[in-house]
Amino acid sequence: MVFQRNKGNEASLWIGGYYALPFSRIQVRAEPMDGGTLLDWTTLQDNPKGGAFAGSVTVRGGWYRLRIRGLQGEQYIEGGGVERIGVGEVFVVAGQSNGQGFFNFGEQGASSDRVSCVDVGIGDESPRDPNTLEFSHLDAGKWIFPRGQSAWCWGALGDRLVARLGVPVLFFNAAWQGSSSKNWRESSEGLQTASDYDGAVKFQVGQPYGNLRTALNYYVQTLGIRAILWHQGEADNFSNRSVDDYFRNLSGVITKSRDHSGRDISWVVSRASYDDERGVDGNIIAGQNRVIQTVRNVFAGPETDGIQIPRVSSYDPDRVHFHDYGLIQLADAWSNSLNDGFFQNSTPQDPRPGATLSVSCAGNNTLSLRVDGNYTSFNWGPNGNAQTINVGTGRYMATVKDALGNTVFTAPYQVPDRPTITATGPTTFCEGGSVTLASNYDNTFWSNNATGRNVAVSAAGTYRAVYRDVGNCEFTSNNEIAVNVNPLPATPTVRNLGQARFCDRNATTLEATDALTYNWSTGEKTKQVEVRRGGTYSLTVTDQNGCISRQSNQVAIIVDPLPNRPTISVGGPTTFCADQNVTLTSTAEANYVWESGQTARSITINQPGNYMVRTRNIYNCLSDPSNTVSIQVNALPAPPTVTASGSTTFCDGERVTLTASGSLKAFWNVGDSTQSIVATRSNTYAARVRDANGCFSPTSASIVVDVKPVPSVPTVQQIGTYTLEAAGTRQGDYYLWERDNVAVEPRTSIIKADQTGAYRTRAYLAYEGNLVCASDFSAPIAFTLIIDNEGLSIYPNPSPDKELTLETLENITDATLTLMTLSGQVIWKTTVEDFNRQRTWNLSTVPAGHYILNVRSATFNVSKRLLIGL
Repeated sequence: MVFQRNKGNEASLWIGGYYALPFSRIQVRAEPMDGGTLLDWTTLQDNPKGGAFAGSVTVRGGWYRLRIRGLQGEQYIEGGGVERIGVGEVFVVAGQSNGQGFFNFGEQGASSDRVSCVDVGIGDESPRDPNTLEFSHLDAGKWIFPRGQSAWCWGALGDRLVARLGVPVLFFNAAWQGSSSKNWRESSEGLQTASDYDGAVKFQVGQPYGNLRTALNYYVQTLGIRAILWHQGEADNFSNRSVDDYFRNLSGVITKSRDHSGRDISWVVSRASYDDERGVDGNIIAGQNRVIQTVRNVFAGPETDGIQIPRVSSYDPDRVHFHDYGLIQLADAWSNSLNDGFFQNSTPQDPRPGATLSVSCAGNNTLSLRVDGNYTSFNWGPNGNAQTINVGTGRYMATVKDALGNTVFTAPYQVPDRPTITATGPTTFCEGGSVTLASNYDNTFWSNNATGRNVAVSAAGTYRAVYRDVGNCEFTSNNEIAVNVNPLPATPTVRNLGQARFCDRNATTLEATDALTYNWSTGEKTKQVEVRRGGTYSLTVTDQNGCISRQSNQVAIIVDPLPNRPTISVGGPTTFCADQNVTLTSTAEANYVWESGQTARSITINQPGNYMVRTRNIYNCLSDPSNTVSIQVNALPAPPTVTASGSTTFCDGERVTLTASGSLKAFWNVGDSTQSIVATRSNTYAARVRDANGCFSPTSASIVVDVKPVPSVPTVQQIGTYTLEAAGTRQGDYYLWERDNVAVEPRTSIIKADQTGAYRTRAYLAYEGNLVCASDFSAPIAFTLIIDNEGLSIYPNPSPDKELTLETLENITDATLTLMTLSGQVIWKTTVEDFNRQRTWNLSTVPAGHYILNVRSATFNVSKRLLIGL
C-alpha cells in the first residue's frame, strides 16, 4: 500500500484498529525497509475508549514496516505490525488499449519491491466497488485494478520512478481497450455509449468512465493521488475525430473526474494516435495538445506515435499495440515526461483519514457500533446499512461514502465471543477436592465472585462466567457447569505393635482401624503391614464413593543401618618369625569386636591362628563378620656365642678377631655376615644367626672392643732462642726427646735446647691396665746454639708494643730483673725464681724510650740495652 506524499515529501497515514486489553496510549513506529526515515514510537491516540482506536501520523517518503503497541501501566504491549507500507507516488491510468495492456505481449514485472498494484480485474462489468483492500507487487502477470491487464509498461515505469525518486509507486489502471474519447465523455455523463469500431456494440452503462470513478472514489480518497495518466487516441483516429471534438471530449472527462472526486486531480496526457493502417492523425494530436495547453493542471505526457513503427507482431492482428521492447520504450517515454518539472508543478492530492468508530454496550451479549461523522451511506456488509448497528460476536468493518461517493473505511472491530467455560477434571468429587473451571478470557468474573481466567472450585453449585471487555461491556458464558461434592470417610488411626526403632533386618507391624479399603503410604492395601524400612507411615481409607479420608496419624519408624561388612587389611606377611608381628586393621567404624577379644581398630599379632572382626556403628548395630586372616609363626634359632682371639682393649692400629659359634650363618651388628670378623674400632660387637626359615636368633652376648687413641705424630718447632716445642692435634701425656738419637730430659712438650744438634720427639698416652700408646717420632729439627749473646736473649728489641720475652742459656735461679734509664734511674724491677723456660712481661706502664735491663743472680750478671715503645 502506498500513500501519496505531498510536496514536502510527507504523508499523513490514518491507522485504526481494535484492542482487547486496557491501554492508556496507543503508539506506532515506522521502520524503514528500503529508503525512508525512521519514525520512532509516536502516540497515535491517548486514552482510547471502547476497544477501538484510530489516529494519524506523518511519515516521510519511503518503504516501511509499521509496528503498533499499547501502554498498559508501566509496560508496553506490542501488537505486531505490517510490512510494505509506502509513502510515495500514486497514479491512475486511463484511456484505451495501449494504456490498459494485454497479457502475453512480452510485458515485464517490476524488479523493485516498491512497485505495487491491487491484483483485481473487473472485466466488462458495470462499475462496482471491489471486494478487497489487498495490495501486491506488480508482477508481469498481475491485474491492475480496475481493468489493467499485466504489468504492461507500468512495471518498468515503476522501476524507473523508484530508482529516480527513491520512493515507492502504486498504479491503478482504468483504461479500456477500444474506447474512444467520446465513450469516456458520454459515460462520465451517465450515458450508455457505443463502440466507435462497431456501433452495435454497447458498453455497460457508466463504462468505461465508471472504472476510473471507482478507482478515484474507492482508493484515491484513502491513499491520495499524484495524477491520472491518459493514453488514448487510436480509436479517435479510426473515427476521424476533429480537433474540437477531441478537446471537448477529453476536457469534459477531466472536469467530471474532478467534480466526482471533489479533488483538483492533475492529469498527464500522452500524444497518441498511430496504428499501422492509418498512421498518425494530426487532429487527434492537436486536440490532445490543446487540452494540455488550455486546461488547468494538465501536463504533457509522452509522444508515442514514433515508438515501435511498424507495430507488426504475432501478438496483435490490429497492428496498433506495443509489445516486447516497445513496452520498454513506452516506459522510458513516460518516465521522461514525469520529470522534475512535473513533480514540482503538479498538485498531489493528500490521503484522507478513515472513519472512526464509537463502541458502547448494547446488552444481551452485544455491542453497539457507530460510525462517527456525517456520511451519506454506510455499508456493514451483511450486517446492514445503518450508521449504528447492534451486533454480537464477530469481526465488523464499515465502508462509508460521502455525497460524491468517495469512500473511506473504518478499522475492523472484533466483538468478542461469549466466554466458554470448561472443567479440567471431574465435576463430581470428594470433599477437599476441587476442579478448575477455565474461561477463554483473562478478565472473567465468575458466579462465585472469583475473577480471572481460571477458578478452582471446591464447593457444590452451578457455575457460569461473565467476560468484561475493555469498554466494561459484559458477555455471559453460553454454558454453565454443575459441581457436586461427596463427604470424606472417618479419619483412620494407626498403632505400632512393635518397636519404633531397630537395626536393619528386624521388623515391626503397624495396624489400622477398620475400614473398607486401606491406602497405606507404602502402597499396601491390608489392615496390617510389616515394616522393615525407616520412614513415616500413615494411611488413608476409601469409602464406597471412592472418597479418600484425611490422612491418619503418622508413625515414625527408624531403621538403623548395619555397618558395612568390615575388611581386614594386613600390615605385613601373615607368616613370620617369632620375634616379629603383624598388624591387622579393620575398616573404620565406631566400635570393633575381634574374635580374639580385642576392641581396637588395629591389633598387633605375634601368635598363630585365624583372625576375624565384626564392627558396631553409632547405632550399636553389629556388622557381618569380616574376611578371615590366618597367621603362622616360626620359632627362632638359639643365639650364638661370640669369642675374641685376644685382648679387646688395645691401641689404635692394632686388631682382634671375633668369632660366632655354630654352623648357621652369622650376622653381626656392625653389618658383616661372616663367621669371624676383625675388629679395629671401638664398638660393642654381637651376632645373630639365621635359619632356613629366614628367622634370626636372639642377639648373642656382646663383646666390647675398646680401641684407645694414639697421640698424633708431633711437629717440632723452635719457638725461642733456646726453646723447642712439640705440637700435635692430639697431645701426649708425656714426650721422649732425643738429640742426635740420644735421649734428653725433660719429658715435657716444651724443652730448653742447650746444645747444638738434631732434635726429635715422640708422644705417649697412658691408659688404665698399664696400656701405653705411642706415636711415631717426629721429623728431626736442626738446632744451633747461639754463643755470642752472653747467655741472655731478649726479644723483640726494639719492642714497639712494650712486650718482652727473656730466655737464659743456663737455668739460673733466684734472678732479679732491673729496668733502668740510661742515667741509671730504676723504672721497673721483678724477680724470677727459676729461668728454666721463656719468661714474658708486658711493660705497657713504662714510658717509651731507651733503657738498660740487668739480669742478676748468684751465678749470673748480664745487662742489655733496650728500645721500648719505639
